[in-house]
Amino acid sequence: MSLSLTMAWRNLGRNRRRSAITGSAVAFALFFAISLRSFQLGIYEHMVDTLVGGISGYIQVSDSAYWPAQNIDLAIPENPRWKKTLENDNRIKSVRPRLSGFALLSSEKESSVARWMGVDFEQEDTAFWKNRLRSGNFNPNLKKNMPVWLGKRLAEGLNVDIGDTIVGLGQGYQGSMANDLLIVAGTLALGNPELEKRAAVLKFKDAQEFSGAYGMWGSVLITPYEKEKSLSLSSQLSSELKLEGASWSSWEERMPELKQLIQADSAGGVIVLFILYTVISFGLLGTMIMLASERRREFTMQIALGVKRSILAKMVLIEAFFVGVFGSIVGIILGRSLAYYLHLNPPRLIGDAALAMENMGWEPILPPSLDWSITFTHTAIVICIVLLVSLWPVLTVYKSSAINR
Repeated sequence: MSLSLTMAWRNLGRNRRRSAITGSAVAFALFFAISLRSFQLGIYEHMVDTLVGGISGYIQVSDSAYWPAQNIDLAIPENPRWKKTLENDNRIKSVRPRLSGFALLSSEKESSVARWMGVDFEQEDTAFWKNRLRSGNFNPNLKKNMPVWLGKRLAEGLNVDIGDTIVGLGQGYQGSMANDLLIVAGTLALGNPELEKRAAVLKFKDAQEFSGAYGMWGSVLITPYEKEKSLSLSSQLSSELKLEGASWSSWEERMPELKQLIQADSAGGVIVLFILYTVISFGLLGTMIMLASERRREFTMQIALGVKRSILAKMVLIEAFFVGVFGSIVGIILGRSLAYYLHLNPPRLIGDAALAMENMGWEPILPPSLDWSITFTHTAIVICIVLLVSLWPVLTVYKSSAINR
């Protein structure tokens, strides 16, 4: 093996142009694979995080009839001991009680129906809300009236600004009247245009007071560390940590249409990658055929000098592996750099494409995913392709005679 390794390393430097061409093909394949898949999965993450992550929860615990009507009369009693047990579970990242309902919000001249949500900012993912705050702050200095944070489109529709007073009127818990004066403390960009037209966020205790649902939870949102396992984890936790009068559901169960949309679109992406890998495979195969043809005389001379064919075969495979690794490193650097840059500065769609995306309920941006599993998976695929096509020069080694005629 040491002789094969030494010969392979020297051969790479002996014909640098050939090594560079093969490595560039590998880097090109991996760069486009990482970029395409990062964009595709990033859009899915954007969709799920927008609708699920901070609003309805990856796992939701509520009355069995609560979803999708979200009727405040179906609220469940608080259970701090059960909540503490969940928070101590090493599979759970966060546990967030919520209370929500519907109300008519009115300013001086404008009115709009809104869905208000009671959020405990001390227990919530602080980064989630700070990243969505477009104006105002979460610590207003108010002594009497309740602060409210409006979706930016709702604030525009009501024609209100920070510090303005609006009237909230709706049905509270079990027939009580929900009404109070609310002070606009900020505006939120929630990533979903329809949600931004309807969302009004209150502090959790204020929401309980506003609706008269003292000591009640509308639902409890649970975020696991492994978000992709929310469906199986929901089933496990429902049997391990039962809560009287409540049922467990993952976002896949509550929103099957969203899951089906992602699966269908992902299948299309896999087909595109398959076509890309097919093209790259034939390109690499052509390079290997050329390499084998050019080196046939070299192989013959080495065999005539007594070098075993097995050593030459190992040499060729090691060369291909080195080229695959070096090309992959370049492809990973380029692909990850582009993904990271566009993750910080996501491209925004304009025109009809942006309008179509907004009509579906998503902010028209394309943030790529930074999941390392994308990189590892496609790096392994590319290196396997390189080793597979390198079997052609290996075959050439075994077919070469010891005498050049």
